[in-house]
Amino acid sequence: MEYLLSIFLGIAIGVFSGFFGIGGGIILTPLLLMVGLPPTTVIGTSLMLSLGTSISGAISHFRLKNINWYYVIIINCTGIIGTQIAHPLMIHLDQLGLAEAVISIFYIVLLSYFAFSLLYKRKNEKPTNKKKLSPAILAGLIGLGAGLISSALGVSGGFFIVPLLIALLGMKASQAVGTSLASVVFIVSAGLISYSLSSPLNYGIGIALIIGTFFGAPIGARATRLFNEARMKKLLGILYICMIVSVLSNTLSLSIVGLTIISIFALTFFTLVIRNFNLNKKKQGSPST
Repeated sequence: MEYLLSIFLGIAIGVFSGFFGIGGGIILTPLLLMVGLPPTTVIGTSLMLSLGTSISGAISHFRLKNINWYYVIIINCTGIIGTQIAHPLMIHLDQLGLAEAVISIFYIVLLSYFAFSLLYKRKNEKPTNKKKLSPAILAGLIGLGAGLISSALGVSGGFFIVPLLIALLGMKASQAVGTSLASVVFIVSAGLISYSLSSPLNYGIGIALIIGTFFGAPIGARATRLFNEARMKKLLGILYICMIVSVLSNTLSLSIVGLTIISIFALTFFTLVIRNFNLNKKKQGSPST
């Protein structure tokens, strides 16, 4: 029964992954912590899911031509370095009993920043003569940060990569999502191998989740065509806020509050997808005048 539930959960997370470019671990990690699993086991299991969602989502966005392979290579190379720095650090923190607290704090800080950057509209700034880093260096730094976060939090790093590709490299949301998913495949693989050698993982649940994501990710990827740029950014920002509330409620031993908030967002999101799909179908079916 738990495997069947894991497949359905994987489908739902896969849809989110394909649409938002997040590997799925950002949703699964807080949920597994809520049910009381050890932090290192949670991270390893979440990385298994993130690998599945990243591969299935990347395949879907490859078909939609949403991937910039130049940045993918750079982000992957520096990201793998980041995972190898973070892994021993998290093992040490787990031994000290501080891993869960550190994970929660990282989540809250990072998600708060990205939610603000996506939802807050900046006023037009005057051009300056300051020198900017080259796109290749920026992509390398994004990859390094994503690798550190991936191995520290049990996520793909997509929630970190997507807003930075939009803000720093000027990508469209749909292209940032596709590039992010393709970028994190090797990052997540490196982190997963490290944890599989040092921590017990629930491979049965992990595989069931991955099976579900292969059904959900293509749906999420196609759904990006139903929303404009501004709406996608707003939905991503709101998702981050819901995750912040979820992590805070878990820290305060109010897990049901976080689960309720996430469930409401998921229901609202799927309702919007279905409504936009129906509207788009009606437009295509209506005779031209």
